[in-house]
Amino acid sequence: MSLFKAREWWASVLGEGEEFDQGCLCVGDVDNSGTGFDKVVVGSYMGMLRVFLPRPSKPGEAAEADTQLLEVHLKDPIIQLELGKFVSCSELLHLAVLHPRKLSVYAVAGTAGNVEHGDQYQLRLVYEHTLQRTACNMTYGPFGGVTGHHFICIQSMDGMLMFFEQETFAFGRFLPGFLLPGPLCYCARTDAFLTVSSARQVESYRYEALAVATDADTRQEAEQQTKSSGKRLQADWTLVLGEAALDLVVCSFSASSQGSASSQGILVLGERSLYCLKDSGQVRFMKKLEYNPSCFLPYAAAGDGVTSVLMGNHNSMLLVYHDVTLKWAAQLASVPVALRLANFQDLRGVVVSLSADGQLQCSYMGTDPSFFSVPKVEAREVNYEEVEAEMRALQKVIRETTRTQDILPRADIEDELIITASVSADLDKVSKALLSEINGAAVPSITVQIKVKVKGAVRNPKMTVCVQPPLAVSQDQFVLDSLGSGAQSSVSFSAYLNGPYLPADLAGDVAVSYSSPTELNPSGEY
Repeated sequence: MSLFKAREWWASVLGEGEEFDQGCLCVGDVDNSGTGFDKVVVGSYMGMLRVFLPRPSKPGEAAEADTQLLEVHLKDPIIQLELGKFVSCSELLHLAVLHPRKLSVYAVAGTAGNVEHGDQYQLRLVYEHTLQRTACNMTYGPFGGVTGHHFICIQSMDGMLMFFEQETFAFGRFLPGFLLPGPLCYCARTDAFLTVSSARQVESYRYEALAVATDADTRQEAEQQTKSSGKRLQADWTLVLGEAALDLVVCSFSASSQGSASSQGILVLGERSLYCLKDSGQVRFMKKLEYNPSCFLPYAAAGDGVTSVLMGNHNSMLLVYHDVTLKWAAQLASVPVALRLANFQDLRGVVVSLSADGQLQCSYMGTDPSFFSVPKVEAREVNYEEVEAEMRALQKVIRETTRTQDILPRADIEDELIITASVSADLDKVSKALLSEINGAAVPSITVQIKVKVKGAVRNPKMTVCVQPPLAVSQDQFVLDSLGSGAQSSVSFSAYLNGPYLPADLAGDVAVSYSSPTELNPSGEY
């Protein structure tokens, strides 16, 4: 047990079989209560939107049910959540929800309850934009120096930046040399957008340059027009990272130890490095990591000229850095994909972490000492003659086993069994899906054939087929007949879609277990 653990203040498990990512967590006063306390907003790829007001339960009591304020199924997958001033006629905070083909802005309002069940919360749609291109991520801010409101910028999967001024679509621009989308953020001080391209370099584009660049509806038109007329879009500055980036955040730090005016810094989390850049693209510092990070979060600096960062990794650790110095390490219950800081009524500065499988936890730094002490072993006299006799007997058994045959399976056991899979080129004429229809449409199926060929004799082979939801198979367990040397057996089943959303992976796993007889174990090794 680790001595330094993140002390659990409140926790919840969200749904069953749902998936989450770094954009699915948002913290803030989403209902504009004015109390100064935050709520936790979580969205999933299955379209579930939940709002929580965490409160710890008393010792020995179950968790209070009223900590969950709202749960709504939005049907479309939720890619990212943001809180900001997104409505032109209001300065209140509204919730922006990014779907693959839609941007929706909601108002969350609470109504005081007349009974002991508490307040009632409702989600009201203010406006939405239908996207012509599939969205990847978004950022927001006072683009162009606007005051009192926030604009939204969405990056599509094909490299287009789409700008929305509240209820109005402003314009769209294609990024030059685009291949794959990367993290996106907005720097208010320089009025520029930052991203990491597929060339593994940080690129900065000023909002003014984006606004006056050549407009186009397609990439082909953009390339043709930049050669003939209009201003060609170019990056203000670039910096080569040499590795892919997981996240990109703009934070503040003091420029000098004398407490001069704060300037904007840019933190980039790579696959094995942490970079801190100045607004001009110069490297302020860089930290090589000895582990695989999963997410990070810059927060208020501990002192002048110090940048503080919370970082999670795939070892379920929560690390605290001051610049390049590690100040604290704590163990989490799961691998975090998103981190936020929140202020609640009973505790401020709570670390909110979300895992990919929906484990939401509010924790704080602390120690959890272990009071376990190793019991004393009773001393006894050693009979050296018995020990030597036992050692000689064991060495004799080892020598005999080495001369005959190993008890353990041979190293080339993988070569005794060959598994091949083939998928039919056409769909089944008559669907074998166990689910008749989804949203009124028939569910097709396709036949998959698995062949098993053995070199040596095997007994009682059993086959298991596993696919990731929403994919499903008509049969996932098979019991085969025992096979002799060089024999071959095959089975067939059908695969189909068992849900109203696209699968994340079309691959499947096939495992075969069997018994193989040996000289020392005629009944067979499993």
